[in-house]
Amino acid sequence: MSSNTPFAVGPDTVRFALEASGQAMFEFDPESGVVAWADPAQAGDVLGLDGEATSESYDTLISQVAPEGAAQRQASISSARDGGSSYNVEFRVERPDGGFHWYEERGTWLKIGGQQRMVGVLRRIDAQKQREEQLAFMAAHDEMTGQLNRARTKEKIGAAIERAGDGRGSAFFLVGIDNVGGINVSFGFDAADQVIATIAHRLGSSLGDSCTIGRVAGTKFGILSEGRSPEEIRERAIEILNLVRQDVVKTRSGAVAASVCLGAVPLTGDIGNADIAMARAEAALDQARQSGPSSWSVFSDLTDPVSTRHRDTEMSDLILNALNDRRVHVAFQPIVTDVDAPWAKYECLIRLDSKDGEEISAPNFIAAAERLGLVHLLDRRVLELACVALNRNPDLQLAVNVSWETVKDPVWADGYTTHLRANSHIADRLTVELTETRIVDAIEASEEFVARIKSLGAKFALDDFGAGYTSFRNLKALDIDILKIDGSFITGLAQSRENQLFVRTLIDLARNFEMKTVAEWVDNDADARILKALGVDFLQGFYISKPVRRDEWTSREKPEAPSSDQSAAV
Repeated sequence: MSSNTPFAVGPDTVRFALEASGQAMFEFDPESGVVAWADPAQAGDVLGLDGEATSESYDTLISQVAPEGAAQRQASISSARDGGSSYNVEFRVERPDGGFHWYEERGTWLKIGGQQRMVGVLRRIDAQKQREEQLAFMAAHDEMTGQLNRARTKEKIGAAIERAGDGRGSAFFLVGIDNVGGINVSFGFDAADQVIATIAHRLGSSLGDSCTIGRVAGTKFGILSEGRSPEEIRERAIEILNLVRQDVVKTRSGAVAASVCLGAVPLTGDIGNADIAMARAEAALDQARQSGPSSWSVFSDLTDPVSTRHRDTEMSDLILNALNDRRVHVAFQPIVTDVDAPWAKYECLIRLDSKDGEEISAPNFIAAAERLGLVHLLDRRVLELACVALNRNPDLQLAVNVSWETVKDPVWADGYTTHLRANSHIADRLTVELTETRIVDAIEASEEFVARIKSLGAKFALDDFGAGYTSFRNLKALDIDILKIDGSFITGLAQSRENQLFVRTLIDLARNFEMKTVAEWVDNDADARILKALGVDFLQGFYISKPVRRDEWTSREKPEAPSSDQSAAV
């Protein structure tokens, strides 16, 4: 039977095969060993031939199947024939250039004209296999650096501990990049990403096959290295330090002289598991950082993981990792003129996403960020996100909070206003808010900051008004546009005559200074109605809406179409 012999399967089946893109249907006669193709031209395309496929083309393909696939294929076909069932196999075929093509072959044994025949479909699955390989790689590797991710690194550490008694043993190094916060400030977040990626490349390309490298946190790498003697650990530690600092990292924003600190732990059988090993390496890294940049330390009995890894250190990692991994977001809470008024103005409320996808609200990290000197970075990131949203939505108005730490520091304040100046075309739709309780600490610095903000066209709001001790003179000196009445006076307003009188006094005061007022924490209809009756200009609170993420407003890529619900009607 030649490849041109009439195909024995019914016309509907043939039509289906011909219409199936990228597939070739065939019939195999086991007695003659001949293959007949339903459409020889289409089969030629599937097999990568210049012309039509023949019976010999199928034989040639099968002869080139990789050995492991050939045995599996033959076993599946024989089993299906003996049991009168179907088979489905995938196999690789070697290309002339040394690469491989992937094929899927599905078939079944049928009685046709009193004789047994195998009817099958051959399909090229290169694209499918490539996608599977990509997904498998992504499941095990960090997207930015291409190195192993934290989970796979832990698996490697655990395996190394299990075989700790064999041969020379190994050691685990935790490598942390120095002063990432300073890089973010001086060069920007994109430059920090380039530093992380470049260091990962240097480590991966230079340490050789004797090391396993993974990115275990935003700014930290884990390195599993052969050899655990003190001399071997010292040599490896110095090698790592020199690999990073031997050349500056060239970024689009300028050259960065990067360095790292590292903590090392020998992997022995009594460690127990990977979590303990990583905790000890973390403690050793904390100890090394106390000596300054480009330092290293080895875990010993004198190293105390509990005392060296305080809560603030954990929070520092959380914040810096979130900044570098673009997991700092804002939720938008509407500020409206009345309960049923359209939403056009929002306050940007900062949020962090944990690596597990859990959203962390501001009260859980802002105080620590202020103590650690990281709140400036969060202020700047919120301003950047707000500017993106304003540029993307021409009718939108936003309010952002700024910390006192940013206002009082000339360097940080200058960086903040410089970014706003670069977006001066949208500044008239932005309001910058500062909490009243902090302004009195240094009124001169506040006056200068407010003046710079307003000179660029932005508005200025005094947040939590009524909770502090701002004098009339200070209110006038600061040239405030908006007073936000502290929520503690709004909650339960309908039941408190005293609070109603106090709020009315604040509203009258604001009017005398030609300022608008915003009532915060509005959580029911009764309070909202009283506030409007008292003359408040704007309402904000859960009764209007909880803060809502609008990633389409702040994402790097512009969305194809805006959201159509009310909360996005800007």
